Amino acid sequence: MDPNDVSEEGHCPVPAPLSGVRFARQGEVAAISVFDELHDLGYFGPTCLSLINKLVREEVRRIPALSPSAGWQEADLEDLLYEFLADRLKPVTVNLLAQATDDDSVGRLLRVSIRHWLIDQARKTAVGALRRSLETVLSDSDTFEAVPLGEPGAGRWRLSGTAVQTWSGSPKPLIEAAHAVPNVKIPKWTSETRRAPVADRESIKAVIRAVLSTAAGSMEVAQLVDVFTARFPVALDPVVVSLPDDAGSQIAADAHVSPEEIVLARDVEARAASAAAEIVAMLSPQERRMVPSLNSAGEMQELLGCGRSQAYHQMARLKEKLRQLVGDGDGVRSVRSGVIRLCVEAVETQ
Repeated sequence: MDPNDVSEEGHCPVPAPLSGVRFARQGEVAAISVFDELHDLGYFGPTCLSLINKLVREEVRRIPALSPSAGWQEADLEDLLYEFLADRLKPVTVNLLAQATDDDSVGRLLRVSIRHWLIDQARKTAVGALRRSLETVLSDSDTFEAVPLGEPGAGRWRLSGTAVQTWSGSPKPLIEAAHAVPNVKIPKWTSETRRAPVADRESIKAVIRAVLSTAAGSMEVAQLVDVFTARFPVALDPVVVSLPDDAGSQIAADAHVSPEEIVLARDVEARAASAAAEIVAMLSPQERRMVPSLNSAGEMQELLGCGRSQAYHQMARLKEKLRQLVGDGDGVRSVRSGVIRLCVEAVETQ
């Protein structure tokens, strides 16, 4: 299983002998150091594969959106392992050979690679779920109709009772129209739910209506999905739950910060910053101006030009919206701080 043995498609093939490898069980001590095995062979041997198997099983528990309806079965977990190896074997091998310095760093870097890959898989399932939600609203509402056979754009969707051409313009004005829809309601969700909801049914209906009106044409469901993912990016972010301390994901405190620990820290910071930016994009211009004053009724009164009771009402409403968008999973404090910082910066630059 030499990593230089690349197929015509440019992928390092999954090793055929993998099915014969005995994976180490939880708590067992590997016969050889994973770091030594990796550098002696130049590719993944049985010990490295056992570690990957263990980490895949741990990390997938963090992402409920990937869990099969009947729960994880042994065959499902084995398939997931093979999919990861088929997709990421060569780049992960190259990364470990270049950056890992000992067994612990191999494990930490592998965990980051596996976690990123699993999140990517969850985002793919989120797009499918979003499409199904839009199709349900389109089909069940009298506001929309499918273009019948024999007309241009047959199978696309348009506002009922209209005769319009197929839309093929820039998505930018459609996304702006989606952002401009007022009073969008986002159902409550927690880290126990499978994925963040887009919005409630009436809000989805209102956004579709605004988008089709702005398009002045019929649209494919896939085009509507693209607009919704730009309007509600948080809907694509999978829920990530915390693991117990004994799951091996905790990094021991050390006076010396290793290169891979820096990579991990930067990764966490980048994801928090990205989540904060996506949430800020989902706020209206007025809501962004309100965020820096959320803890001061006086400032909110001055900003909105309203009475004290109305200021408190608007503060409570925005706090609840932010709570729903940020959720209560990992990194809440970093994301919330990022949202406040971005809104403060936006106000200062106006």
